[in-house]
Amino acid sequence: MTLMKTPPGMEAIEKLEDFIVVNRLKAHTRIPSEKDLCDMWGVSRSTLRQAVDELVENGFLYRVMNKGVFVSEKKYPRDMAGVDAMVRDLIDQGNDVSKHIISMNEIEATKQISRKLMVKLGARVYEIIRCRVINDVPCTIETTYINAEKYPGFTDLYSETASMDTLFKEEYNAIQTTGTEHINVTYASEEEAGVLGIEVGSPLFYASGIALDQNEEPVMFYKQLIRPDKFVFVCTVES
Repeated sequence: MTLMKTPPGMEAIEKLEDFIVVNRLKAHTRIPSEKDLCDMWGVSRSTLRQAVDELVENGFLYRVMNKGVFVSEKKYPRDMAGVDAMVRDLIDQGNDVSKHIISMNEIEATKQISRKLMVKLGARVYEIIRCRVINDVPCTIETTYINAEKYPGFTDLYSETASMDTLFKEEYNAIQTTGTEHINVTYASEEEAGVLGIEVGSPLFYASGIALDQNEEPVMFYKQLIRPDKFVFVCTVES
């Protein structure tokens, strides 16, 4: 039997990742020079440079002109399963996660909202805008739309300490089971930049999705702006 050999580039990536973990290199710590790493692991300069380029592109390392390559700040995993999965994972990993409610209003459904929630144009809809704060750093802005006729009084029950998922289950017997999500890139407006503490025009991930209940009916339509310097997208693949 012939075993598959790890490609040199992938092996160099794994060695770099292990080196950072084993040596407990903190964010903004400079890694050894290309020459030192090549001598240490017996790899070519081109192979090592390819590995560094890959980790820079994925946000684990960053370059500073004429100074070298440094370790990036740790990024939080953003599961493709959606917002609720992200929050649960962050809490399970020991992070301090809180939210600040920017606004809660009752509005009339636009064409987009009516189509996503499967309600009539102009129907009553709750719009809830929140900022998610992780370890004292504002990281996301989330806007959620909920059918006010189907879930009456939701904004009276919801607060900065309440869980949307729990409210849907306990108060309305609506269990989120599945949904769809789309990921794009956008740029921070002046207002968004102010909330997130970043520069105007900074790139942001833009996620939008629909959560469905056990009857495959819309529970919510949401939009999320995500700081790319704080998150990396992950997806669990099952066979």
